[in-house]
Amino acid sequence: MTALSVEFSLKHQVSGLISDKFGLDEAELLSGATFDELDIDSLILVELSLILRKEMGIVLVEGELKSSFTLDEAVTVIAAKADQA
Repeated sequence: MTALSVEFSLKHQVSGLISDKFGLDEAELLSGATFDELDIDSLILVELSLILRKEMGIVLVEGELKSSFTLDEAVTVIAAKADQA
């Protein structure tokens, strides 16, 4: 798999997790809106970090995911952490 296809797959995994766990529309997540615009606050991002650790083994420290990020920006950070795991 190429790095691009891995990131594409990860993007859909993460958007699915957010949609399932927090009841957000996956289409909205994929629209390019920031987490702020989608009413995803810092508490949800902390919870998402914990879910990523538990379900995918990806360890993020508090503050690495920001509410100003789009899903694509968040996936870039998550993918970089996944490469380190």
